[in-house]
Amino acid sequence: MKSFDNNGKLVSEINHSRTADGTSITTNTVYNTYNGRPTNQNVTVRESNGKVTVTNLINGKLLP
Repeated sequence: MKSFDNNGKLVSEINHSRTADGTSITTNTVYNTYNGRPTNQNVTVRESNGKVTVTNLINGKLLP
């Protein structure tokens, strides 16, 4: 899901997917509205056994 500001520029996007083994992957990316580059991204991986891994990336983008 993408969020836009009042001028139509991309502000953020959230992507969620689930693998065949039940792993859930959620990415939340925030963009700079002046140049369109990602300012930070949060990637959360929740495995089917309950283990959760969180990765925070600043000034870049790890996953789409």
